[in-house]
Amino acid sequence: MGTGIFEEIKKSVENDKLYLIAYYGASTTSHEYIFPNWGDIIRYVLKYQLEQILNDWKKPLWNIHTINLGLDGATSSDLYSRFDDIVLSLNPNLIFLEEGKNDMYFNIDKKITETNKKKTIRKALDKGIKVVFISTIHSLSESLNKKIRENMKVDLNVAREFKDNKNFSFVNLFELFPKNLIKKSYTLISEDGNDVIGISKGEIDPIHYNKYGNAIVAKILLKQVFGIDFNENAFLKDLENQSKQFPNY
Repeated sequence: MGTGIFEEIKKSVENDKLYLIAYYGASTTSHEYIFPNWGDIIRYVLKYQLEQILNDWKKPLWNIHTINLGLDGATSSDLYSRFDDIVLSLNPNLIFLEEGKNDMYFNIDKKITETNKKKTIRKALDKGIKVVFISTIHSLSESLNKKIRENMKVDLNVAREFKDNKNFSFVNLFELFPKNLIKKSYTLISEDGNDVIGISKGEIDPIHYNKYGNAIVAKILLKQVFGIDFNENAFLKDLENQSKQFPNY
C-alpha cells in the first residue's frame, strides 16, 4: 500500500469524510495496559502528518479515527466467529489484522488457523475493506520462537493467497523487528503468571512487549503501510517531558 493508502486517507480528510481504522487481534493488538500502544501512536502520527500537510488541524482531528477491537486471549476461531459483529458492523476503511497468535500456544491445528485467517481476510476484502495482515514479532523466549517460526509458515501461506489483491498487504514483523531491540522491548513483569506460555508470577513476560516495543512496531507499520518515517527515541523522550504538548518524532 505504501504512500497510496496515505494519499487515500489525505483525500478522504480533505473531503471532510470519516476514515476509520480498526485494529483486530489478541492481546498484542489490544495492549490494554500500554499507554500509548502501537495503535495509539499510528493514530497520532497520521493526524499530525496531515495537519502539517493540509495546514488545517480540524479536518484531520475530526475525520481520522481508530478503534482497538483486540480480544485478549482470543484464538483465530474466536476472532473469526466475532468478526462480523465486532468489526464488519462498523464498516471500517482499513483493518490491521493480527490473527492466530494464540493458536500456537494452545496447540491448535495449523490447518484450522490458516483457514480462519483466510476466511477473515476474504470477508473484509469482499466488502472493499483494506487489510494489513501483520505477523507476530520475536518472543523473548527461544522455545516460544520455535513455535512462532512454525506459525510464520501459515502466515506466509495466507499472504501468498492474497498477494495480488490491491487492498491487501502483509507486514512481516517477525523479520522486520530489529533483533538487537528484542531484549529492550520485553521488561514487563507478569503479575499473575501464565500457564499457557509457561511463566510464573513475578517473571518477565516474554510475549507482551513494553512501550518501547510498541513504538518500534508502530515505526515499522508507519513506514511499511503509510510511507511515514518515525523516530521512536525522539517520540518517547518527548512523552517524558511534562511541558511538551505535542511529542515530536
